[in-house]
Amino acid sequence: MKIMVDGQLVEYKDEGNGPVIVLLHGWGANLGSFNDLAKELSGSNRVIRLDFPGFGGSAKPDDSWGVGEYATFVSAFLKKLQINSVYTLIGHSFGGRVIIKGIATGVLSAEKIVLLDTAGVKPSASAKKAFLKTIAKVGKGVTGAPGLRKLRPLLRAKLYKAAGSTDYLDAQAMQKIFLNTINEDLLSYVARIAQPTLLVWGEVDTETPVADAYKILNELPDGKLTVVPNAGHFVYLDEPTIVTNELKEFLS
Repeated sequence: MKIMVDGQLVEYKDEGNGPVIVLLHGWGANLGSFNDLAKELSGSNRVIRLDFPGFGGSAKPDDSWGVGEYATFVSAFLKKLQINSVYTLIGHSFGGRVIIKGIATGVLSAEKIVLLDTAGVKPSASAKKAFLKTIAKVGKGVTGAPGLRKLRPLLRAKLYKAAGSTDYLDAQAMQKIFLNTINEDLLSYVARIAQPTLLVWGEVDTETPVADAYKILNELPDGKLTVVPNAGHFVYLDEPTIVTNELKEFLS
């Protein structure tokens, strides 16, 4: 389905009934990466997911947005759908960034928060250089990352095209947004999140290492961390059963 929000055409899915869960995808991914997770959660919840502007089936923003603009957009999107109460916000990687800033600044609200391999802790200069080099190589056929190796071929191809191709990163509007995003350290915002928060992390995540999870956990007033063995950056795709069980227990 598509809907117009503040002049932006956005692709979204709205499934199930019950307390509202909103799924926010990572950089270069889209709402399709949550297909299996949404199916599991929509049995007892209303699950809403969208393609962020510039990803999947949603048009690119006209301006060079930062994390704050994406949080504001999610708020406007939910208002457009007349969602007045969100039970849980679940974000992977970039989606977690949006949640952290949105909740901390009061732009977004929810009873509970789930962060999956979330970005937001600014890496050192050397780590950021290595990350950018990895992203540039992905589109050329690098398939070793645990979080990508197990993806279904079609989804993997789409993620490579979106997140890794030099053509994608060379698109001026999205490249600026990418740089705006990775240059913002959100750790100082985490302490403002009062809601119960579950962190689920892949043990061998190389994009947002487990050390970042502990830094976020240490700032949370009410946080819990689950580290999933042998899983990478796409923890919910690498070990879907473990992640689903953790979520259902946390949401119950």
